[in-house]
Amino acid sequence: MPYPKAMAADSTERRLTAPQFHAVLEDMQDALFVTDPSGAVMYMNPAAKRLYGLEHDGPSGETLNLQKHVKDAFEVRTLAGDPVADDDQPLMRALRGEAYKDVELLVQRAGNEDPRVFVFSGNRIEGNPPLSVLTIRDETDRWRAERRYRIAFEADPAPSVIARLANMRIVQANEGMAELMGRDKDALTDLSLVDLRPIHQPDDLEDASERLRTGDRIHKVKTPLLAADGREVNVLVSARAIEIDGEACGIFTFIDITELESALRDHQEARDLLSTTLRRHADEKDLMARLAITDPLTRIQNRRGLDIRLSDEFSRADRYGSTFSILLLDLDHFKIVNDVYGHDAGDAALREVAELLQAECREPDFAGRWGGEEFMMVLPQSGSAAALSVASRVRELVEKMEIPGIDELTSSIGVASFEAGDDTASLFARADRALYAAKRKGRNRVEVAPARQDGR
Repeated sequence: MPYPKAMAADSTERRLTAPQFHAVLEDMQDALFVTDPSGAVMYMNPAAKRLYGLEHDGPSGETLNLQKHVKDAFEVRTLAGDPVADDDQPLMRALRGEAYKDVELLVQRAGNEDPRVFVFSGNRIEGNPPLSVLTIRDETDRWRAERRYRIAFEADPAPSVIARLANMRIVQANEGMAELMGRDKDALTDLSLVDLRPIHQPDDLEDASERLRTGDRIHKVKTPLLAADGREVNVLVSARAIEIDGEACGIFTFIDITELESALRDHQEARDLLSTTLRRHADEKDLMARLAITDPLTRIQNRRGLDIRLSDEFSRADRYGSTFSILLLDLDHFKIVNDVYGHDAGDAALREVAELLQAECREPDFAGRWGGEEFMMVLPQSGSAAALSVASRVRELVEKMEIPGIDELTSSIGVASFEAGDDTASLFARADRALYAAKRKGRNRVEVAPARQDGR
């Protein structure tokens, strides 16, 4: 047999020596057989001898015929339990010179009630005579684990799906999920988890996929799903990573909380029950509270979180007669960024801007995502001049950012400072008017809102 080539450090072509190549074959974990067209074994590695129980077969020096040895010694079936015809068995296909890869079959030795799952691959080496190469990998443990898992998955009453992490395509859905979504199980396997999200909801599935890939788990995160009849179903989703058929997947389990939320709105008793439950599960309450004020894409505060912090600043300013300023930042032509460079690049840009704003915050400052491509910074104890300085620096830093895949990114910023009589609506309205003034004047600039006039 020819030996593989290897490349030396000085780029001079070399070949493995026969002993080196033989050592590689001997150390292989997969079983390897090389036979002539009649089935006579020309070579087998130690893994092959162990797999077929040939360590002590035949007297020393006797040529083993693999075809004759396995003919009556093994029963071969598909994973579904159907018998495999003699001519379709992996060995016979290899002897015929067929090339095939990763054929999974159940193999049972005569007199042994314990079937094994072997993965066969065949190839042909041209010569006189031509040689057949058969490799066999034992995947019994993996197959049994997946089989037990699938049985448990089907029996679980909780709505669940298995989805590939690479594209969120649904591999399997149980009866509970079919009932929750109002779809057949087979219909669900034609969809991805993205298809089950309402259009107006931000898509945080990429973040979930990445967390699962790195070994993290998702535990009881509130999210809406879209049923077949168009209803939004509020659920708590938990997820963990698993491997199915060699692919990285996740199992996602959903708890329907639609009726609970309705009851909480209408009945104080339900609110009391929820309060008792949350006290019992303090860790879960803390997690849900953080998630409620955190933007899932950028990991900074969302609009609700900003509203809470702004309320504190208004109270402080009224109490002590102090001031504070807000910066309302909007990324210019961001729809074009998504359309030209793709949503992955757009999401990366949003995350980069969020990190920049966080880095520019002093200890009392805070930043958040107001919505879409709009961000807000709140600067306690800062008047218009100080806020303008911060806004100008942020605008320059955004313009200088280097984001893979995006040629240019700029921002427009509106600045407004708190004055006596301001509330959240009036302060935001002035910042918003300043922002749109910046856009009207050509974008990539900062505008400061004038002082209040006529109570506005």
